[in-house]
Amino acid sequence: MRKLRTDIELFTAALAQVRVTVREKDGQIADYGGVIERYSTDSIKICGTYYMRGEYDFEAAETRKRPD
Repeated sequence: MRKLRTDIELFTAALAQVRVTVREKDGQIADYGGVIERYSTDSIKICGTYYMRGEYDFEAAETRKRPD
């Protein structure tokens, strides 16, 4: 899993329709998530629910295998 922090990372994940997991700052999973429907400077909408960017971490599943 890879953390999404910047607007370009969120934009790329939204275009690729990558599954995004939402985690609380302490690392616990808040939502197993889905694809990003919308995002702004303050929030991200995943599966109809808005999450505040400052209160949660967002992780994307790897879309391709990295070479060893």
